[in-house]
Amino acid sequence: MSHMSHQIPMMSRETNLCVERQQAGLICETCELLATCVKMSHGYLTVPVETCDTEKGFYCNVNLGACSNVTGPCHPFGYEGNFVCTSQGVFPDPYDCQKYHMCYVAGTTLVSANIECGGDKAYNVETGECTLSITDEVCNLMQYECPRVGHSAAWPNNKNLFYICKATTNDETRVLYPTLYRCGANEVFDGVDCVAEENAGSAKPVTVKPTRPSGSINNSVTVLPTTSSDLECTKAGLLADPEDCRSYYYCSGIRGTKKRTTCPQGTYFNTGVASCTIGSC
Repeated sequence: MSHMSHQIPMMSRETNLCVERQQAGLICETCELLATCVKMSHGYLTVPVETCDTEKGFYCNVNLGACSNVTGPCHPFGYEGNFVCTSQGVFPDPYDCQKYHMCYVAGTTLVSANIECGGDKAYNVETGECTLSITDEVCNLMQYECPRVGHSAAWPNNKNLFYICKATTNDETRVLYPTLYRCGANEVFDGVDCVAEENAGSAKPVTVKPTRPSGSINNSVTVLPTTSSDLECTKAGLLADPEDCRSYYYCSGIRGTKKRTTCPQGTYFNTGVASCTIGSC
């Protein structure tokens, strides 16, 4: 039997609460139930409109406005837990604009912690924070293309990341999908190779945003690295910010430059698992 090839389309995050999304229109209340949000004077009303037959491989797909067997966040192939880490660091989800993955070493295994921005927020791969919304381009345009196996390209808005297209078979259908990789510190992907970024040897400034742990008062000023030696990585991985429990530094390699990121609201950087964890510190 011959196999068809198709790409996995970029999917908007299929949130399940109208009150969180704050927008009228279709929504996946669950992966089995398509609903629509209606704005009323006292808030939002959620009205179920279609139940999906998951036993036959049909799941809620908010972009198509129907139950579908197309791969997306609700489909097992694109669902959380299937993200493959290729190195330590933070990666966007290829199919879900509201989700990102923190890859770290647990024992001798490279594992992924899946983080959701929540509400109507979307992940910004340029800043490493949930500063975009589900109405932005990242949620409405496919962020990759896989015309053939082996095809590679830089990830939009962050050329330190790139993807290579691979193939698998799902229900007798050949599926092309992207696997994400990261270049070394101060390198960008040119379509074929990771090459040195312009002025790679100079220390880059760390972007700082005021943060305050949930449920606590902190009037102190956060002290951040200011010298080139403080900014230089001594090991690869995710490193806690000693001055702010909600922030961490990412180092892609030894002698690279530390990149500071703050966990989403309602989470903190858990040093035990080297990832953002729901709760306060």
